[in-house]
Amino acid sequence: MNICRLLTTLIIASLLTWSCSSKTGKPAEHQVRFLHGSTNNKLEVLDWGGEGQAMIFLSGVGNSGHVFDEFAPRFTDRFHVYALSRRGYGASEPSTGYDMKTLTDDILSVMDSLQIEKVIFVGHSIAGDEMSKFAVLHPSRVDKIIYLDAAYDRTKVSEYVKYFPEFPKPNAEDSSSFLQYKKFMVSQSGVSLPDEEIRQTSIFSKEGRYVKDVTADSIGGALFVSVEHPDYNQIKCPALAIYAVFDSIIQLAPFYAKLDAVNKKKVDTLYSVWNEFNNGERARFKKEVQGGIVKEVRGANHYLFISNTAETEKVMREFLK
Repeated sequence: MNICRLLTTLIIASLLTWSCSSKTGKPAEHQVRFLHGSTNNKLEVLDWGGEGQAMIFLSGVGNSGHVFDEFAPRFTDRFHVYALSRRGYGASEPSTGYDMKTLTDDILSVMDSLQIEKVIFVGHSIAGDEMSKFAVLHPSRVDKIIYLDAAYDRTKVSEYVKYFPEFPKPNAEDSSSFLQYKKFMVSQSGVSLPDEEIRQTSIFSKEGRYVKDVTADSIGGALFVSVEHPDYNQIKCPALAIYAVFDSIIQLAPFYAKLDAVNKKKVDTLYSVWNEFNNGERARFKKEVQGGIVKEVRGANHYLFISNTAETEKVMREFLK
């Protein structure tokens, strides 16, 4: 199990980041396209179709575009919906260049290939860094931005590392099959990721055992190093930041009960300092982003678009009217 990925999913992802279905419960159909990024690297783009302006979903560290397999298709009634898998994640080719400038250049290359002049971005977790950077560098290409628990200053991560617990690791039973590994992932993240997301980001043996993640730990590390202080004052387009606000320690660390006394104490402290940090980030976004809107989803998981799907969709639609 890639512990870096879990760390990202539950805590750093906030600072940094069962089967796929639509509203009807049937699999949402989409096309998978491969386009060139800014360094001629192959990037996976999911296309659900739809009428209207282009909307591109961007995932957090550890995830591919398939993490939106259930959520993104909900918007095809008004928008042409896409999702992009960042270089090195899912089926997108790994490469060098995990600085924010190169990553935003990847997004620009994809938009140019798809002939998208102006886009609505919806980004989760560390995608907030990419969207903020893109909006500053290419303001004429962005119509609106929606941050899904993504609007944070991740340059402050080092202040919280000492409070991170030792994460539980999968045992032989947890790794024995796709379903067992999925159960383990639910116990760690607190949500059930789409099946295809797990398949696209994990490697399983011929016998069906979980082996390792597709993406090397070094790529996640490179992304963490690349984060920048968000230049919110330079964002001129309408922007909505939806924050997951934890009401309990379990929402921060779903595996809390499995920790020993030492690690529980770390999480207790982290819960306290995290809430203070979160409060400050919400206030800063509202102050620095011209016309920025802040909404809270209380009791939500970091993957609030999975844990609180209907509420997140409602807030987004009100903003997009």
